[in-house]
Amino acid sequence: MRLRIHHFFDIIRDFGSGKEIIQHPFQHSYHRIASQIFNDSNLKLEIVIESDDVCHGCVHLIDKKCDDVITHRKDFTQKEDFNNYLDIRINEVCGICPSVFYTPKELCSFGEEYIKNIFYIYEGNDILHTEMRKKNVEKGFKLYARQHGFDSPI
Repeated sequence: MRLRIHHFFDIIRDFGSGKEIIQHPFQHSYHRIASQIFNDSNLKLEIVIESDDVCHGCVHLIDKKCDDVITHRKDFTQKEDFNNYLDIRINEVCGICPSVFYTPKELCSFGEEYIKNIFYIYEGNDILHTEMRKKNVEKGFKLYARQHGFDSPI
């Protein structure tokens, strides 16, 4: 499975928030990928900085590029550019290598670095939103680790 690293941490965040992960109106595969990750901590995930398996089926995926826009930042208007920016920052601070395969369990081991650097990673986003993200990611790691019988990285 091909996965953007920010999608992995979004999935962990959503586990922690208790949000029901269901099909989105954009028709992407986030709900299916989240279910597979939730159920299999040994799933092989290739980390990419481009459209991934979550993007499959999305109405905004045109020629393997996202044409969606964002409005919550002044420095980015194209969602694809912002997602690439996030993926590069997360990989940089966590020491995650694109094109390498990791399991969800292995990616959880980067959780401490992710949390420690979360305000750097999401610099420019609303601080309260980032604080809520941090809280839910921490909860998500604990839930996921308990579900799969390993120690939480947080």
